[in-house]
Amino acid sequence: MGLSSKIKPVRRVLGIHLVVHDLIGGNVSYIDDYIRIYHELFPQYSRYVPIMRQRAETPTDRSANETWHQWLLMIRDEPVGIVGFLYNSKRNTGVLLDFAIRPHARRICHKGKRLAHFCLNLAMQQLILDAQERGRTAPLCMIAEVEYDHLVWRYVEYGFVVLPFEYFEPPTTPELREASYVTENLDKMDYERMYLGAFQIPGHPFNPEDPGVLKSILFTLLKDHYHLPDEHWLVRKMLQDILE
Repeated sequence: MGLSSKIKPVRRVLGIHLVVHDLIGGNVSYIDDYIRIYHELFPQYSRYVPIMRQRAETPTDRSANETWHQWLLMIRDEPVGIVGFLYNSKRNTGVLLDFAIRPHARRICHKGKRLAHFCLNLAMQQLILDAQERGRTAPLCMIAEVEYDHLVWRYVEYGFVVLPFEYFEPPTTPELREASYVTENLDKMDYERMYLGAFQIPGHPFNPEDPGVLKSILFTLLKDHYHLPDEHWLVRKMLQDILE
């Protein structure tokens, strides 16, 4: 699938022949490649695929609280990974939602960093730009829900701070709820136990013991992204964890 002449890559890294395409706000040039990798590496979350295509097709709303990015990573014209993340202007936080590198590309290194580490840093650089567009210096952090132990400890090497919470990922977002064809199945899904933490933005560390910081992280996810009400059991539980 060819790239539209009106859409330019958001990043080029000549040393490893990396090109990054942001598939958002009308750029659908490589959305099928993005979705193919997502199906391949996140089959358990396939319910989100129609929303990804919708984000690529729909013009960006500059007034929205969440600024989305859907990065397709290509090396020598081959799709090798995806990075889905957002900037929350209300809380001045970033959230990493989707991140995957195909196995054969994971050992690629650039400037002493593995491809995954290097691309996470690129995403955080983008979050800094997003924050500066809203009059901030830099975001507080880049939050992430992590399912597997081995990923947590790899991420810790990349500056990830694990927060001491018993956290559960909600099964749906408002965007997904609006897709009536999946509502029935969503109602049958459980909350999944996850690790919760955040990447330190290079040059802008945060204090993981600060109750205000912890509330910003929790509210970014639970109230702004998942739209859980104040009385929801998970919101109440997490706030109680902060107080203890």
